[in-house]
Amino acid sequence: MDKNNPADWQSIKPQSIITISDAQGIQDSMRRGLGVRGIDYTVQSIARCQQLNGLSCHLLFTLGDSEQTTFLMAKIVDGLVDLYLYFEPSDLQAGTRPEFLDRGMHWLFQAPANPDSFQPSDLRYTQTIRQEVPVASGGAPVELIYTLKTQGELQCNYSETPARAGLEKPLLATVVEYRTSQATENPEFLILETGEQRSQNSFVRFFLGCPVRSTEVDVLGL
Repeated sequence: MDKNNPADWQSIKPQSIITISDAQGIQDSMRRGLGVRGIDYTVQSIARCQQLNGLSCHLLFTLGDSEQTTFLMAKIVDGLVDLYLYFEPSDLQAGTRPEFLDRGMHWLFQAPANPDSFQPSDLRYTQTIRQEVPVASGGAPVELIYTLKTQGELQCNYSETPARAGLEKPLLATVVEYRTSQATENPEFLILETGEQRSQNSFVRFFLGCPVRSTEVDVLGL
């Protein structure tokens, strides 16, 4: 597989094996007694977010093994491939926009023009997200500030392989990427919102992660 070729990433199928051997992957491999070879994951599903104007494509691979679920994203822009490794943080549960507002998570969105009259579906995502992370020494948590990347919110056609039951209708997705310049293991923050076309209902998921080099990822396809 040519890991610099977008077509090769788009041809990956479920049940393929992806080995992650970045620093965190090697630490995890050593903890499991597997040496320094990294962790082998099985591709459980592939989400494809093709930007409506065709300028970019985000492929989100759900990777599973006996202990954890991880997500590898291949971001394809202008024929170039960037790779990111994500997980879903336990303190940011997925949900719908109305659920977030009911939880008091107004910080997730920009303020509406009329706070007394708006639809949750009309809200734009915030420019910055603040997250507290623990420190290894056990001291006070450190606040990280994630800033919206320059491309802003990307509107995409969305599909999954294999298709989940109940997702036969055409779907849209909003992909929102943030990054912090502060020193941390996980400088990347991702929001993925999916829903049916011409529907007020959508589902939002959150991911934290880091970039990975192509030399830290190996793919054994089917």
